Amino acid sequence: MPEIHALPVRHEVAAAKLAEASAHLAAADLRLGAVIGRIGPCGLRRRAGGFRRLFRSILGQQLSIKAAATIHGRIVAACGDAVTPERILELPDRTFAEAGVSRQKSRYLRALAEVARDDPRFFDRLPRLSDDAAIERLTSIFGVGRWTAEMYLIFCLGRLDVLPLGDVSIHAAAADLHGLRRRMLPKRLERLAKPWRPYRSVAVWYLYEHLDAKRVGD
Repeated sequence: MPEIHALPVRHEVAAAKLAEASAHLAAADLRLGAVIGRIGPCGLRRRAGGFRRLFRSILGQQLSIKAAATIHGRIVAACGDAVTPERILELPDRTFAEAGVSRQKSRYLRALAEVARDDPRFFDRLPRLSDDAAIERLTSIFGVGRWTAEMYLIFCLGRLDVLPLGDVSIHAAAADLHGLRRRMLPKRLERLAKPWRPYRSVAVWYLYEHLDAKRVGD
């Protein structure tokens, strides 16, 4: 089984690991190192995972943060303030529609609820799986794409070496950093990121921060 590189749960241990990762990245990629110097210590944190987290991730796909929060609040209210697989499966189509959830997305949410109901330990087993195996398990759920699974690995499982090759924001940030065309091919990004191993997730966090800083500056 491949070695699992994950962010420790304890904050003080995690901070030391992130400092080690940042030092590695700064030495491996001088341009990324300049970004690290400007932004400072990595603020990547593990979030609570599980059914509710993935439910909210699917619900928020292709929506603004504000719209996603509003719709999520309506669903929570419809569930009696307790979003569980059983309650989601009890909701009629009309309730989803009135909350602002598309028919296709409601199918995705129900599929997730069915998995969580039928396999209560589904999310408990993910931390013991390799990155590839965890992504395979998550994307086996109808409506969960690779990017959503990769975000779950980075931010909920604390995996340190995940590179979302399909993320257009990462393409744009990496291209800007290295003076390349914005429409960077995934294979070019993969080659560019080789020196970042085994901390590509940390590099991804810095690239998001770099892009956000540019948007604020613009």
